[in-house]
Amino acid sequence: MTAVAVTILAYALGCVATGYYVVRLVTGEDLRGHATGSTGARNVGRRLGAAAAVATFAADVAKGAIAVAVAVAAAGGGAGAAALVAVTAGHVAPAQLRFRGGRGLGPAVGGLAVLDWRVAAVALGAAGLSAATTRALTASGLVGAVTAPIAALLLGDRRTALAAGLTAALVVAAHARRAPITRSRSPSVPSARRLRRRRLP
Repeated sequence: MTAVAVTILAYALGCVATGYYVVRLVTGEDLRGHATGSTGARNVGRRLGAAAAVATFAADVAKGAIAVAVAVAAAGGGAGAAALVAVTAGHVAPAQLRFRGGRGLGPAVGGLAVLDWRVAAVALGAAGLSAATTRALTASGLVGAVTAPIAALLLGDRRTALAAGLTAALVVAAHARRAPITRSRSPSVPSARRLRRRRLP
């Protein structure tokens, strides 16, 4: 029962969409209607600047770390692995925001650092190397997410590998789901109504 309770708690912590509430408080706007539609740190930075983005990312990392630390302390490593997936799921699909949240990298990093710092270090190293080489931050984050379960397997930790794999799948799915938003809202893409108007005599 304790393991179930801390997993639910981890999801609830993940649902605290820091970026959404910061932008709502400062501007009154719904961040999900801006740019990529994500509630994550990078989208916050587009709206409020670098300082707000850093603060948001730090808060997202912290909630992931807290969720996993509480789960490990209360019910052991298995519950910690489940909490890693749950807190990331809460960030990606917060119930109170109709399951439209961020992309999951922040809480995933924080939770993984508590669950196994070695895996987190390898994943962050891979992401950092990718960023330095390509300067593509989004793609580099995905590189880190995908590297984590591979690193856990190589280190012989199957439980962490499974949790990291499920977390990576959530992160990748969140990126794929939100990637087309900017393009679909671009004025260069004609709407169906405009096309119909063009056909009228």
